[in-house]
Amino acid sequence: MADPINNNEIEQKCEAFLKSLGVPGFIVFGWKKPDEEFGVVSSYHEMPKNVAVKAMSWALHDFVNRAL
Repeated sequence: MADPINNNEIEQKCEAFLKSLGVPGFIVFGWKKPDEEFGVVSSYHEMPKNVAVKAMSWALHDFVNRAL
């Protein structure tokens, strides 16, 4: 089995993806690691932190409503 990708590598790939879009943005990304563990990273590209917090609050609210 290949070496698992670490959080720093995933965060760098997320940042590269955001830069490739050519617009300000942010990502919160989660993935399954070996042994039933999960990783979560966030990456920001020219996105004001207060806007990202507002968007994450909306996304959390939406996620909770869909999960119930």
